[in-house]
Order: sequence, then structure tokens, then C-alpha cells
Amino acid sequence: MVNMLHIKKENTMIGIARIMILLIALAAPSSGLDLHFKISAGYTSLKLDSINRSIEDWAEWKKIEAEENQNWMYLGENIGRMHSGINLEGEILLFVTPRFGVGLGAGYIYSDLNEEETEVTVQRPGGTLSQVLPVTVSVYPITLSAYYLIPLKKKLSLFFRGGYGLAWAKYVNREGRKLITVKNYNYSELQKASATGAIILGSLGFVYETDAGVRFFIEGLVRRAKIQGFSGENELGTTGPLFYFEEYSPDFDFWQAKNKIMAEEPSGSNFRSVAEAVVDFSGFSAKIGFMIRF
Repeated sequence: MVNMLHIKKENTMIGIARIMILLIALAAPSSGLDLHFKISAGYTSLKLDSINRSIEDWAEWKKIEAEENQNWMYLGENIGRMHSGINLEGEILLFVTPRFGVGLGAGYIYSDLNEEETEVTVQRPGGTLSQVLPVTVSVYPITLSAYYLIPLKKKLSLFFRGGYGLAWAKYVNREGRKLITVKNYNYSELQKASATGAIILGSLGFVYETDAGVRFFIEGLVRRAKIQGFSGENELGTTGPLFYFEEYSPDFDFWQAKNKIMAEEPSGSNFRSVAEAVVDFSGFSAKIGFMIRF
């Protein structure tokens, strides 16, 4: 089954490469077609509920652990949520007619919670300890899109876009600790995994063309990209899938949600809701940018 998925992805990439070559060939000066380079940047919302849950449960576990130890004192936490990020994109557009065009694009979506946004502070007999769980997620989509423009005024147009492609995603989280008197964290745990999945998008925007042939635009884009099948390696050199599950701690009577790389799927009475981890990059992007005619 895995081999079939790899073959399917490879065939998709070969198809995209052929389309790229065709676009370049069609856009030769002698063809008379309209070629643009489109670049944009903006804000995007993300649906990273499972990641947020694992961070919040980690912080809650640290709090319970501190409160159960008589010689420790829980001093507080600063735990954020991953719900937004940046969205960058570059695209080659070929307008076959003044209204209809196709585009081949590459993008970058990124979100993170840094050390300051995932900190739990506990006072122990040996000193005050800062514990952190920074997380980063990123995705690199390659998409093939169709565009349709509707003129509104002499230089202003409305455009619609629909696209499909592949996305390469990365997930990294680390657990670190240090005394507050020390500058750098000592990281003891690492989860680093990657996966490939499909991305579907649709957008609506407005474009304004200047006399110099440069088009400025704003674009609202809706994206679906639920990516699973992550695999990678942890700090112990263990390789395997990235699983999402809840693990029971009998000492504290607490179920903790985790994203963890394991050689085998966890099983037993202390585990529940076990599944391959899903990183959901679906969301809405608001972008601005420009198109340059060649």
C-alpha cells in the first residue's frame, strides 16, 4: 500500500513537471500568449487543534507533577496556541485569453510556538526551573491552478482561482529545561517528522493593472490540506511513524495527549485514541502581491 502511494505521488510530480515544460514552451515570445510572474505574501489561519491539545496537556502534566511534590512549587506558565502563520507564494501564470489563465506555483506556510510561548516555571530545592516545548510546522505546496478574470472597470478586474497540488510538510517539537539563571536550554527530547499530502484551494481576488504592465492584487484564499502519514526520527535514533494518542499516568490519574514518533503503534490499557498524527494546514489566507508581465 505504501509503495503504491509513493508511485502515485511520483506520477503526480512527473505530470506537474510536464505541465511546467508545456507552459514554458507555450509562453515563448512567438506564441503571443500573456506570461506573468505572480508573487504574494500574507496571513493564514490554521487548524492545529491536535498540536495545541498536546502542548496544553504537557503543561497541565507539569503543573500536576509540581503540585504533587511537597518540595516543589508551581510558579506559573505561558502557553500559547498555534492558530495562524505566514503564507508566501510564487507562481508562473499563462493567460491563454484575456480572461482565462493557468498557473504553476510554489509556496511556503509556516507557524510556530517558541520557547517563551511554551514555558512552565517550577521552583525546586535546587533552583527555579524553566521547562519549554517549542513546536514548528511548515509546508511547501506545489499547485496547478486555473484562473478566470472578469473586468469591472478599465484597469480593475475580479478573478477566481481553483487549484490542486502536492504539499511537503514538516513537524518538529523539542522538550527543554534550564535553571532560570542559565542562558541556554538543555533539550532532552526531539520529534522531527515529515510527510507528503494533497492540497486543494480556491480563491477570489481583485487585480488592478498599471500602465507599466504591473498588476497589483489582493486575494482571499481557502485551503484544504489535512496531511498525515508522518514519519521521522527522535532523539534516541528511533525511527517510525508519528502517532497521536492519549497516555494515562496512574500516579496523577491524568490522560495526556501526545504527538510522538514510535517504532510500533502504542497499545495497552494506558493508551487510547491512538492514530497516525494529522497536521491540518487547512485554513484561510489573506494575501497581497503583484504580477509582472514578461
